[in-house]
Amino acid sequence: MKKFSLFIMLTALVLNLVGCGKESTQAGEKQKSAASSSQANELIYASESEFAGLNPILEETNLDAFLFRGLLRFDENNLPVNDIAENVQISDDQLTYTVNIKNDVTFHDGQVLTVDDVIFTIESIVDDHNASFLKSDFIHVVAMEKVDETTMKIMLDEPFTPMLDKLTVPILPKHAFEGQDMRTASFNEEPIGAGPFMFDKWERGTSLTLKAYSSFFGTKASLEKVIFKFIPDSNVRALQLKSGEVDIALLDPTQIAELSQVEHLKMYEVDSADYRGILFNMQSELWKDVNIRKAISYATDRAGIVKGILQGFGTEAYSPLQKHAFANENIEQYAYNLDKAIDLLEQSGWNLNNDGFRYKDGQKLGFTITVPVTDSVRVNMANYVAESYKAVGADVEVAALDWSNIVIEETDTFMVGWGSPYDADHHTYSLFHTNQSSLTSAGYNYGSYSNAKVDALLEQGRVTVDPTERKAIYMDLQEELAEDPPFAYFAYVDAVYGINKNISGVKERILGHHGAGFLWNVEEWKWHDR
Repeated sequence: MKKFSLFIMLTALVLNLVGCGKESTQAGEKQKSAASSSQANELIYASESEFAGLNPILEETNLDAFLFRGLLRFDENNLPVNDIAENVQISDDQLTYTVNIKNDVTFHDGQVLTVDDVIFTIESIVDDHNASFLKSDFIHVVAMEKVDETTMKIMLDEPFTPMLDKLTVPILPKHAFEGQDMRTASFNEEPIGAGPFMFDKWERGTSLTLKAYSSFFGTKASLEKVIFKFIPDSNVRALQLKSGEVDIALLDPTQIAELSQVEHLKMYEVDSADYRGILFNMQSELWKDVNIRKAISYATDRAGIVKGILQGFGTEAYSPLQKHAFANENIEQYAYNLDKAIDLLEQSGWNLNNDGFRYKDGQKLGFTITVPVTDSVRVNMANYVAESYKAVGADVEVAALDWSNIVIEETDTFMVGWGSPYDADHHTYSLFHTNQSSLTSAGYNYGSYSNAKVDALLEQGRVTVDPTERKAIYMDLQEELAEDPPFAYFAYVDAVYGINKNISGVKERILGHHGAGFLWNVEEWKWHDR
């Protein structure tokens, strides 16, 4: 555990000592004041990274709950409920969605939101020119019809069970993009949404400030401003949370015990569907042998990772749907077993040499795990398994790099952070379907994983309506992913946030990757003493 200590320099002169004592007392009072409250009714969030852009159909950020609203939104049970939509009616054949929207929703520039904006948003997502990462969510939409300013129809070519989930997508203002290319539009840095907060200013490299939107159609924000302060170093985030320079931060497991003792802070430990593991890049000849992938999975000490690196704030992982109602607990979970790992390697012709490593046809068994250097938990996991894989004769290195130097498609393996608490289709289709390879689409299949059976199951899962049949499909999907693993899963990570205890209104729900979703109801947050 990191220990933060205050070293006080003493001088030999009594007068100077007294003077320093006065200054230290004043500084301590100032720090205490900062930790307890400031006069401004604002929230300062310690952001792990800066955003590339703020267009929600081009970039994933944790700002959507602030700046935007969709036809629907996820509630505290992660179920889609009406938001901009007054109601959504689904035809008996599941092919037509009739949507009625509220007539009093305005964008931050005062323009009324209409179904034209909804149609524009979906059309922009499926437009190949825009390369939206959300395209696969709307590939079954074949037509949209405007009935009037507040009524529209969405027509599908097949029943698409996750459709209500997909309709939580933030709605963009059509008028803001007139005469502009979406990929380069000014909107991407100064967005106009319909959420409880609006864009104020973005100081590159430092912070992004949002301010309350007084004409928001829902619950008006109590906070006047929210400031995202960009602090990539987790230790600096912890120090600033402790000192009161920031009000909320996602913590590393090693920081929790100490910060739990800080008087002005409250810890929120929240269950998540957020898993870690290594992605096998299937462009590499090494990983085309499934025995090697299975061997690495067996050689992974998940219990050691959960206990040592996560300090118990997590659980061992073996499936991308482990936290879902469709979880298949009967699949191969790859419990730590060096004998099985060694047997698989030997079956594939990798023999142990006198140097302690395995060779085949003159090639050493080795690879590099690439990991973002600013994520200390992922770096620690990578270093831990790299050392432990030596026990099966694998020579593994860790490349801890800045995000600007990482191209996941060009790595041997990459330490991933994924997971979703929503429909089973979410973050499975886009990660594992062949046509979602990031080499050919805007999907998240960075490892170019391709399995015809997996593709078929993912496609069936999307269009199957009966819940029992659908569950069986995703149970089969998990079995096939275990037999032909795209990842070596390590652990699900609990999200632990430290927050100034004077903030109320937080509603917990199961979170997504990197703690996504914790800020979902921020318009209801307020300070006790302001």
